[in-house]
Amino acid sequence: MISTLISLPYELVRRPLVAVSEGFTGRLREDAVPRVYLDKAIGSADRLAGSVLHNRGIAQRGAERLERSAGLAEAATLEREAAEKRDKARTAQTAGKQKADSQREAAQEKLADGLGEAEAVEAQAKRDARTAARKASAEKKAAADREATAKRSVADQRRARADQAASAKEKAAEREAKGELDEARDNQKAAADARQDAERLEELTDAMKAERKQS
Repeated sequence: MISTLISLPYELVRRPLVAVSEGFTGRLREDAVPRVYLDKAIGSADRLAGSVLHNRGIAQRGAERLERSAGLAEAATLEREAAEKRDKARTAQTAGKQKADSQREAAQEKLADGLGEAEAVEAQAKRDARTAARKASAEKKAAADREATAKRSVADQRRARADQAASAKEKAAEREAKGELDEARDNQKAAADARQDAERLEELTDAMKAERKQS
């Protein structure tokens, strides 16, 4: 009874701060600076007042508020970080695919230029061969045909290498994006676990308060 009377002035001073804190609950995130700061201030004040007034209930209330506030803030922070990483992974995946498509198109254009050049060379070589043939040089015509075939083979090899390089870069971008998504999911799970721990702690705290009231 005496302890309660001694603690009454402190409880009256504390009441407006608690009202402000409860007002923050519906308007601010759990890790918002004003909300975290006020929760820590109230919890620290309770713990100090409980020690000074020799009131174990007030001190315990302060410790529980500090622990609950820290747990909720950590869970909210992890959840926000997971969302940011998930968005970053999706952006990276889109950018990687766009880059791979652009490189593939550039490689195809380069290939088309190479084939056009090879066809032009082939046509010229055939014209030269026909001219040489008209001059009774069948051997030069055969050599020109071989040269045209070799150039076409080189162009085909360039196309195959370009396709392989573009495909490898696209796969690398997809693997990197998948890794980011996996990490984001892991962080989201950690945030959910932290939130569950905070909620279980709050339920345990409520149960202990109820038990103290009954006793």
